[in-house]
Amino acid sequence: MADNTNAVEKLYIAYFSRPADFAGLQYWSNVLATNPSGYQVISSNFAASAEYKAAYANQTNAQIVSTVYQHLFGRAAEQAGVDYWAKLLDAKTITIDNVVTQIANGAQSTDLFAYNAKVSVATTFTAHLDTSQEQAAYSGNAANAIAINFIATIKDLASAAAASDPGTIDGVIAQIVGGGTTTGADFAHLPVY
Repeated sequence: MADNTNAVEKLYIAYFSRPADFAGLQYWSNVLATNPSGYQVISSNFAASAEYKAAYANQTNAQIVSTVYQHLFGRAAEQAGVDYWAKLLDAKTITIDNVVTQIANGAQSTDLFAYNAKVSVATTFTAHLDTSQEQAAYSGNAANAIAINFIATIKDLASAAAASDPGTIDGVIAQIVGGGTTTGADFAHLPVY
């Protein structure tokens, strides 16, 4: 199950730039455990979701690639990367359904570290959704935006260490439970690089 949890969190980060919700993690982990094509099923479902479509709506292929780099690695894409991936999208060699997983799978060095750090923090975040109130609160656009902004702070070792602190994660969850209005539970103190 741990391997499935990690795989599902990777897909949530890749497609939505946020941690999995508790019920989603359970559901999709079961899909991976019981379906030999589970990874493709999840990717297809995530790419067809309103949340995914809204993140990439009205963007050119080059803009989509740039957005994916920012979400996955916390940095602007280099022009060569944009050109390479956009060309594949233009030629329909890869599709919008799997561009995020293709780019994530090609991550190296600091990009790979940033992506894996986001997945690690996301896994801890989801595990900290340990009450029914927290699980219910972590749904909808406002809660997702808080989680996306939190995950976006992770770019390197220092920011990953700060974000992985259990008190920081619980503070972000408290902010979500409070509808985004909890004072003192924000993550503005995390380093921005």
